[in-house]
Amino acid sequence: MSLRLKFFVVLALLGLTLAANVALSVWSIRFLERELARPLRSAQPVLAGMHHIKRLGEQQASDLGIGRFSIEAIVESTFVMPDAIDIAPQIIELEQQVLSELESMLQVESLRLRSGVSTTENLRDRSQVIMRLVQKWGEDGTMEAFEELVNRIEARHELIERIEGRIIEDAALANTYGERLRVLIYSIIAVALAGAFLVAVFSVILLRRWVLEPVGRLRVGAQHFAKGEFEHEIVVQTGDELGQLGDEFNHMASMIQSMQDERVERERLAAMGEMAQRTVHNLRTPLAGIRALAETTHDELNDDSDLREIQQRIITTVDRFEGWLQGMLRVSSPLELQLRSYAPFELVSGVIDSHRGAAERKSLEIAVSGDTEPISDAIGDPAQLEHAITAVMSNAIDYAPAGSEIEVDIGSERGYWTLEVRDHGIGIPTDLHVSIFRPYFTTRKGGTGIGLALVKRIIDQHRGSIVVKSPLNGDSEPGTAFLMRISLDAQGDQKV
Repeated sequence: MSLRLKFFVVLALLGLTLAANVALSVWSIRFLERELARPLRSAQPVLAGMHHIKRLGEQQASDLGIGRFSIEAIVESTFVMPDAIDIAPQIIELEQQVLSELESMLQVESLRLRSGVSTTENLRDRSQVIMRLVQKWGEDGTMEAFEELVNRIEARHELIERIEGRIIEDAALANTYGERLRVLIYSIIAVALAGAFLVAVFSVILLRRWVLEPVGRLRVGAQHFAKGEFEHEIVVQTGDELGQLGDEFNHMASMIQSMQDERVERERLAAMGEMAQRTVHNLRTPLAGIRALAETTHDELNDDSDLREIQQRIITTVDRFEGWLQGMLRVSSPLELQLRSYAPFELVSGVIDSHRGAAERKSLEIAVSGDTEPISDAIGDPAQLEHAITAVMSNAIDYAPAGSEIEVDIGSERGYWTLEVRDHGIGIPTDLHVSIFRPYFTTRKGGTGIGLALVKRIIDQHRGSIVVKSPLNGDSEPGTAFLMRISLDAQGDQKV
């Protein structure tokens, strides 16, 4: 996920949360307003109609002379029944208004919902009965018809009051329901706000994880970079632009470190090359004198003389040393293999023979084991391999304690031949197992730090590997073992 998309996700979350809260608040307010106002709005036309009918009924009672539906007044001796011929038309006109109002109210849906269909029709039926009773009283003018008319008007009045009471009670219940709705809506808004807070916290966490922490690591890496600590690695575990920037930063630091190491390497190689040239120049003259003297002595000795073999060994050793001096001149330049066929067993045997004299001077014994049969011919540069094996053998002789044994094991694997050289010296600390193969790294006083580095270069050139094991068997047995694994066919890139 790209950084731009992450920012968009965070902003979208915040925007959606804000929009949802605003929409929910608006809906809650309108819903609350609608739910609270609806009962009052629906009750308003019903109450207005009922009030009008009550007023008409009270007007009828007033015209009939009985006040506010006091039926007991009829039986009083002082009551005088009004003239039916004069009053009946007025009562009929008022009742017609009542029926007209009822017909209008029957069209209001809220009336049917509030009072019920049967109650509304009952009210209309009573008004029709009152109309007939008024007409009957107007025709005969009897007290019985008058009393029944008054009773019907009073009964209708009581029914209207019951309907009004029911509607008012429903409105009170609606008000109570509105209070509950208000609490519910407040709860919903509180939950929404809590959700918005959680989303905001989550967005901050994402922003910190996706942006702030990677930027902080980049800042720390830049500080290390400014101090020249190019080995510091920035860990940015994202695949966005910041992660790519961190990878490019690490790559840049690695490249600069490599370039600096290469520059130092070139400078050291140049210095070593100059030193090697001086050393070779100073050694060649006495070596040439030694070889010339050995040849002269060799030629003057009889064929059966024991000294003749010693002189020949001196000549061979001087020639080998001359080859090593030539190798020193190539230290400051890239190695180039001179590939040809060679026999690994004979190569190792020659190196061992050349070191037996140095081993005998320290009372050391060189024990050779492994494949007794000569290994099949390999392709490589025997001169370079001889130099590498010699460096390992020389180290073993230098560090092996007097009177101990140096073990050399020659073996073969599929496509490789192996050589292991073991001594029982003080060993090499574990934390130095990698450093000893670096150029110019040495722990020996007066050492140059190029021996094992050249060994590794030569072995790598031959498509092989070299590892060190020290101590030999955990902490119980001191000593060091170098295991070399060399390809039987070193064809390929010859430059290192």
